Amino acid sequence: MKRLLASILAIISLTVTPVSFGSSDELPPPVIFVHGIGDSSVAWINTGPAVSSLYDGYFSNRYHPFFRAGSGIGSSRFDQDFEDNERNSCVYVTFSDHFASPEAQVPELERVIEETRDEVWSYFRDNFRSKDEIKVCLVCHSMGGLVGRSYLAKHRADHHVDTIVLIAAPNLGSTGLIFNWVPAGLMAGGIGAALVTANPWLLGFTAAGLGWDVISRVRGVNLLSDAVRDMKPGSDYLKRLSDSPVPEDVRYVSIVSATDSFPHSVANQVLFYEGGDGAISVDSQRLSKKSVPNFEFIDYREYMIDAPHYEEPDRALKEIITSLRRN
Repeated sequence: MKRLLASILAIISLTVTPVSFGSSDELPPPVIFVHGIGDSSVAWINTGPAVSSLYDGYFSNRYHPFFRAGSGIGSSRFDQDFEDNERNSCVYVTFSDHFASPEAQVPELERVIEETRDEVWSYFRDNFRSKDEIKVCLVCHSMGGLVGRSYLAKHRADHHVDTIVLIAAPNLGSTGLIFNWVPAGLMAGGIGAALVTANPWLLGFTAAGLGWDVISRVRGVNLLSDAVRDMKPGSDYLKRLSDSPVPEDVRYVSIVSATDSFPHSVANQVLFYEGGDGAISVDSQRLSKKSVPNFEFIDYREYMIDAPHYEEPDRALKEIITSLRRN
């Protein structure tokens, strides 16, 4: 109920204060939402329609199926029961493997960006001198931010991105992912302890770890995935990404979350975070020279919110809208 009220109030405030995207004859860059690890386009079930409604005057058309049904990856263009299926002016990525390495997700994001630009060009070409002028905005949560950054690093000269909004992206990794190893530790530890002490009751730890892993898999969660490996602080992937300059003609926005709410505040303390959202530290959520070698040359701004990690797409609505302003 509290989460729903916050979303309603945010939408009302945005309705009262319209957002200006630019001159009347200029189309704003369409928004592509990119979800995080283990998630899907449903992460944007509240935020997406609110942002979409602001673009309807530009993109919405009942004879234009792309901007009515959005775009996705996988078995269907949208996840079932997503309320924005029927009418929207934004595009949503649903990766075919929600636990793949951020680098492995880049080709799918490339496809969505090019599909979006093709549709804009096919329907609104009178607004542009050439297709090269058509850009998009990326709004990325958590690991989705690493996918977006990997795309920009790969396409430094031909990215076609106007703005990238990074919501709690683990730019320096997430120490919190250490908890994903607990079930494996319990299984191995229980077997080892039982063998050393000849006490079969210690296999209870093994059973607990196995049960944890089975329940996670039933829920569709891959605890020790390629994504978890690559988001570990100091991973080879993060080192490569931190050594890769980013395009300097893109606007970069970090929406950084720090919360004192329970139990996320306890997780912050256990992980020795000076501030964080219960999963990722404030320092890791920020772009800096630590993660971007040409940081001093980019257009960068930052907003702070108070939200646990998985509530950030909803709680960051106002900051997302502010980040998408063009003047």
